[in-house]
Amino acid sequence: MKDPRKAHYSFGDAGRASERLRRLATLYRPASEALLTRAKNLLATPISLSIDLGSGPGHTSALVAEVTGATRTLGFERSPAFCEEARSLAHAGVEFIEHDVSVSTLPCSQVDLAFCRFLLTHLPEPVAALSNWRGALRPGGLLVLEELERLRSTDPVLSRYYELIEGLQRHHGQQMYIGTHLEGFLQEAGFEVVSSDTLQAGISAASMASLHRPNLENVRKDPWVMNRFEAADLDELADGLARIENESDVRTPLDNTLRQIIARWTD
Repeated sequence: MKDPRKAHYSFGDAGRASERLRRLATLYRPASEALLTRAKNLLATPISLSIDLGSGPGHTSALVAEVTGATRTLGFERSPAFCEEARSLAHAGVEFIEHDVSVSTLPCSQVDLAFCRFLLTHLPEPVAALSNWRGALRPGGLLVLEELERLRSTDPVLSRYYELIEGLQRHHGQQMYIGTHLEGFLQEAGFEVVSSDTLQAGISAASMASLHRPNLENVRKDPWVMNRFEAADLDELADGLARIENESDVRTPLDNTLRQIIARWTD
């Protein structure tokens, strides 16, 4: 029987999706690196164990290990294909565990720092997930979150794409702009919010279109999308994203605002 809490992920977990996540990790690295550095400095003690929740093919886990200097870093990922790829590329001190963090208690404890980027947006029960994760942290351990607050553009192609994705996620019980609710969710799950900030990601529309186009290839197969959009309209949207991707300047406007939060579990 299907677990109703299990997260639906529309963007693919094998093949070309891996390349998209590699590009995403590169584009968002400066923002995530700065956030992780702030969290490390808050702990002010050597980090024995750090974890990456929803590690994909492992790029973010490598960043967590690098910035925190943790003795040991665990990446949790439910996709067997992504886990296999991550293990083949893993650095020393980084391990990967096939595990669905959205529904199950984490098989670890006394975690100093847990990092989660762009995962809660896909979870139908984010507060329940946060509560589960809290139990893996040591008292005083930190949970570091990075999610979307806004993603908007006056360009009609990008605007249509974002409306499509927001509608699809809503259909699956998810929240595209979950960043606006994170503080309340964390407090409900028993965390103390240490810092909460917004940040413009500073990524060009062309670069974002390079992430959106393979996403569109995956989501157009979703029954919700197929029942609401003509194939010709989706083809036109894909062509528009390709046009933006090939722009040589930054003329297409984009508001890509992140919510970055550091939270602490206090026993």
